Amino acid sequence: MSVQQWVRRVTHGVSPDRVRATWRGILPWAVGFGVQLPTLAIIGFAIRSQFDLSELGGGTIVILDIGLLGIASGIGLLVAITFGTWLDKRSLAAYGISVSPSELRDWVAGIVIGSLTYAVPTAVFLQLGRADVTAAYSSQIDDLMVIAIVAAVAIVSFGLQTAFEEFVFRGVMLKNFAEGLVSRGSSPTRSAIVALLASSLVFGASHIITQTGGGAEGRSIQLVVSSTLLGLLWGGTYVLTGQFAVPFGLHLGHNLWAAMVLQPTEVAVRVPALGQVAYSVSRYDLVVGQVIVGASCVLMWLYLTRDEVIIEDRSARQTEHQ
Repeated sequence: MSVQQWVRRVTHGVSPDRVRATWRGILPWAVGFGVQLPTLAIIGFAIRSQFDLSELGGGTIVILDIGLLGIASGIGLLVAITFGTWLDKRSLAAYGISVSPSELRDWVAGIVIGSLTYAVPTAVFLQLGRADVTAAYSSQIDDLMVIAIVAAVAIVSFGLQTAFEEFVFRGVMLKNFAEGLVSRGSSPTRSAIVALLASSLVFGASHIITQTGGGAEGRSIQLVVSSTLLGLLWGGTYVLTGQFAVPFGLHLGHNLWAAMVLQPTEVAVRVPALGQVAYSVSRYDLVVGQVIVGASCVLMWLYLTRDEVIIEDRSARQTEHQ
């Protein structure tokens, strides 16, 4: 076997025109995330070379920081979509992405449920004395107009960041992992479950890179486990629906609550929030409560809007190549 034949076998397997499902699942995330780092560096350098940041107000600095995150996430999303659809030979509709009144309804419902995944456990822990609201309002900015601008930029930036993660981890990775397992003889349901677990583990591990987890106290392990569990919730919703709207809404609602409503004291963002909360429970206790609340609300929503919840059929649908 020649080197060229070996390389093609590794990249394509027995398929004449499509790369292996493993690469189709991983590469869009790797490339999309990879372009975000130099984007942040280049734009940040350009801004520092043109402006003296020490002379800018605190509100301007916050807008720049969050805006840079949004720009990098938007570019990463565009690259991931362009590269992923080309590599995967699928349309966006094949990932369950569409625009319709029902999708908008599901997206809004997802945002509400995502917020509840933080709100309900927080309310329970407050009642039990395991959490404490430490500030009624959290912001270093006094100007209401600047606060409004920061909030708007934050919502857009978090939306782009969340859309990137949901597209690459749930849409591309989960779908291709499941399809690859089916091609190896696994049943559609088993393939969807294994793909859900695998993509959620990669999602959890990726947060060590994106949030610089680690340290002597084992924060990196907590970060991986908690992110993986949330990935199972959001990915499981994608498996059940075959659509992008609900998991995207869940993820966005969860992130917006933590950043702009009741901001956990350990969250390192400078976005104005309605308050701050300190938890005396472990990260594991909090995330388990979030997953239980989220899963219960999602199943109820799907039952109310679709009359029934059929896990097996919808899981199998994830493996169809369109």
